[in-house]
Amino acid sequence: MNEDLIGREIWVEMDEDKSATRFSPRKGVVVRVFASPQGMQMVVVRLMPPAFRFLPLPHRMMHIVLRYRYREKENLERTFRKGNSYADVLELKHKRAVENDSLSDSDVDHLGAAFVFSWPKPSSAELNKMLERSGPASS
Repeated sequence: MNEDLIGREIWVEMDEDKSATRFSPRKGVVVRVFASPQGMQMVVVRLMPPAFRFLPLPHRMMHIVLRYRYREKENLERTFRKGNSYADVLELKHKRAVENDSLSDSDVDHLGAAFVFSWPKPSSAELNKMLERSGPASS
């Protein structure tokens, strides 16, 4: 099932209320899905175009990690089935971490949370309808 997700395109919009670091909404491509313990799902996404982050030093974020804590309720498959999902967003600090079997805490930096939509990006009216209908599962 995870192989089916690789190469799929998504739209990522940071939740400004729950995120210390934000970037403008943008397209992303799934490049890796990790088999994570405790029912979590960790998905590496390449951002197009890369986001710019100022702290701790100015740099471009090429990859982010979407972490779905409760796979039964929220997961990337839900994005393509129902149109949207909600995930924690982590910055991938080391490109080579994608080649490992799993991610450690030293490989990522917490950024916040985001709404994840299937590509193409939904219109504003569709977006509002989806958010009102489902909302984040973690609330």
